[in-house]
Amino acid sequence: MAYRLKPGKETVESGIQRLAGEEFSQIVGILANPDLTAARQVHEVRKCAKRLRSMIRLVAPVFAGSEAENAVLRDAARSLSSARDTGAILDSLGRLKLPADTVAAVETALPGALASSGGANGSAKLLKSFGREMRAAAKRATHWAIDEEGFDAIRPGLKRSYKQLRSDFTEAIKSGEEDATHNWRKSAKSHWHQTLLLRQICPDAMEAHARMASRLSESLGNWRDSGLLIAALDMLPPDQLDRDITKTVRRAALRDQKRLLKKAQRISSLLTAEKPQALTTRWAAYWAASDA
Repeated sequence: MAYRLKPGKETVESGIQRLAGEEFSQIVGILANPDLTAARQVHEVRKCAKRLRSMIRLVAPVFAGSEAENAVLRDAARSLSSARDTGAILDSLGRLKLPADTVAAVETALPGALASSGGANGSAKLLKSFGREMRAAAKRATHWAIDEEGFDAIRPGLKRSYKQLRSDFTEAIKSGEEDATHNWRKSAKSHWHQTLLLRQICPDAMEAHARMASRLSESLGNWRDSGLLIAALDMLPPDQLDRDITKTVRRAALRDQKRLLKKAQRISSLLTAEKPQALTTRWAAYWAASDA
């Protein structure tokens, strides 16, 4: 499955409908795969939902149903967040390169703090509800109507999303607040997905931009996961884990967050160096050349 629009080979509306159908079909396949654990299913369907939402944002100004469809996807994915967080916390712990006995002690202590997802049974129920929502959304997606064609259908949403990324980046660095960094993370993910959608318009330039956007998204995603680990440690009862181990892991996670933010700042400075109008004009030229 190629997550990209095809200028010159399809209309924007047909491309959006095609891609939405592919993403929804992938969700159905993931949920029906008995070889995947519930945790892996949660991880994979949430990725599909994020790609769908990024696509909707790209055409939102010319798609009358964008707000409602985005809300459905947002709320459905949010319902799976607690189940997703368990795996993310353990992944973050493994990334810290701590002594094996320290990791083992934390992994033994954490399950109680991570019980909010309800375990495998809870995840299964959440996934079943998620699947119903997605099947209904898939039927609606076959009738999604885009009011403009060509780059005119893309231009306003692209400019708005890229402008949002620049704004969120500036605010996160300026304020240093966690909520601001979360907003930066979300807009970075959306911009990466939108770059992938448009990579066909000038593959060499867009692939390079996409790689940089991917590194930014990964750095900020790992920053979030280290934050989840810190929050999980803070939730533990005082006698659940040795105090010295808690301090060691917490310090390591905080150092990891600091390193990741420094890396993300460096990447974002390069990725957002161009002003919104300039980037939009350049990508419009790519589109016109690819559509010729």
